[in-house]
Amino acid sequence: MTAALVAAVFFWVLFTLPAAPALTGGEVDGVIQSRTVSGAFHVHSTRSDGVGSIDEIAASASRAGLRFVVVTDHGDATRTPDAPVYRSGVLIVDAVEISSNGGHYIALDLPAAPYPLGGESAAVVEDVRRLGGFGLVAHPESPKPELKWRDWTAPVDGLEWINLDSEWRDESRGSLARAALDYAFRPGPAVASVLDRPVTALERWDALSVSRSLVGLPGHDAHGGTREGENATGVRAFLRVPSYEASFRAFSLRAILDGQMTGNAESDARLVLTALRRGQVFSAVDAIAAPAFLDFHARIGPAVVAMGQTTEYAGGTMLSVRATMPTRGRLVLLQNGVEVASSLGPIEFAVDRPGVYRAEVQTVGAPGAPPAPWLVSNPIVITGRLASAAPPVESKIVEPLRAVGEVEKDPDSTATLSLDGDRRVLDFALRPGDRASQYAAVAISIPPGVAPFDRVVFTGRASAPMRVSVQLRFAAAGDARWARSVYLSEVPGRVELDLATLVRADGSATRPPLTSASSLLFVVDLTNARPGWTGRFEISDLALATSR
Repeated sequence: MTAALVAAVFFWVLFTLPAAPALTGGEVDGVIQSRTVSGAFHVHSTRSDGVGSIDEIAASASRAGLRFVVVTDHGDATRTPDAPVYRSGVLIVDAVEISSNGGHYIALDLPAAPYPLGGESAAVVEDVRRLGGFGLVAHPESPKPELKWRDWTAPVDGLEWINLDSEWRDESRGSLARAALDYAFRPGPAVASVLDRPVTALERWDALSVSRSLVGLPGHDAHGGTREGENATGVRAFLRVPSYEASFRAFSLRAILDGQMTGNAESDARLVLTALRRGQVFSAVDAIAAPAFLDFHARIGPAVVAMGQTTEYAGGTMLSVRATMPTRGRLVLLQNGVEVASSLGPIEFAVDRPGVYRAEVQTVGAPGAPPAPWLVSNPIVITGRLASAAPPVESKIVEPLRAVGEVEKDPDSTATLSLDGDRRVLDFALRPGDRASQYAAVAISIPPGVAPFDRVVFTGRASAPMRVSVQLRFAAAGDARWARSVYLSEVPGRVELDLATLVRADGSATRPPLTSASSLLFVVDLTNARPGWTGRFEISDLALATSR
């Protein structure tokens, strides 16, 4: 009886396994096919919290049929990224995942930062763009609150429309147990079985794309398993599930390059990064079907607008979509997230209004509720007539702040404040050694009874590129502080800080009235500095103001 029961369970598992990937049919332009390469994005190695080395990751990607991997170990962006390199025939591109107080931001094509990036999410986004990088929001709708992105006003370059770490977190224990059982037989499809259609993330992507170009990528968030710790011989893995290879076989991204990869790591990496920046990318759940190819473009007369691009609405605009298709697949064209056309074959669609247009291939039997799409394109955005830019907001001075101010610092750091005409100059040296909340600041009193204000304006300069936290302190509210980080460099720059953008630094969750602020602080701390750092910054023409 025991043997019969075991046999019955075995055959039940065998016959209810996720289906092996189906073969696709249909024709897509041969040039498009020859320039389409598959890859993985958002992968962690032993350099942060992954269990595998770069060589192990590359070998796994090679077995899964990938051509490139973007490694995104956690960091503050001050490490010089590794040069692109081929390992096991796979191109490895080094990037970084930066933590902010509003979520995680992945920066590609970024040189080493002159100071640690972190703190306010808007500051991280601003720094990545200033330094020439390209940034995407990681796991934007994660069920884990501390991983969910919280600042959608920041001008991010892109987002992960799906993230594997987020997908398994909302599954039932039964679903996860079944996936674990299936994993022993078909790892890739078992990993893909936890996918659903990420409705909120797709809606967010569509809505934000109306006003700005936004690239969407599938994020593996692959760690290769769970780390147990480290010893003299390296990382100890508690569990190598899901493996890198299984994650890579579940889904991948497809970049449509401007040319052929030649085997030269530097030039091939430039081709890949250019495609990612432009949004010449689509996603495919390889565990459902393969191979995956897509040709999605707009025609305006003789001009062709590629996937990922924005163009102005004009009469006669046609959208063309061709894709390889599974047997039970349906090609869908969406406008602002709403289906406007579908077909079992190619689609030719006459555009009659502006909108954000995306293509998907949906399949019968796809995992999830609602089912995950097999293929997802980046959008083509067709705008209306561009409105003239709004006039810049001017500031009206309410109260010049003439008090010199006082130095505030931790006991073991040093700081000296001097006055040179109207310029307050702070020379500082943060205590070296361990991190122990080192900081240095200048605090300037705000006169009581000041007229209503909503801005702080000043001219700032620093001895080297750095960030300073501008903070309002409210003594009557238990010294609560509300802050906003600003960038200073060797070139004097005028700063007009909108106080509506302040975020809580310490104290009450409700900001007191601005006119009750007791002092204004300019702070250097370990958010964007390190123990032992020295420098100087200057503040001049400081005043409270109101917008007009």
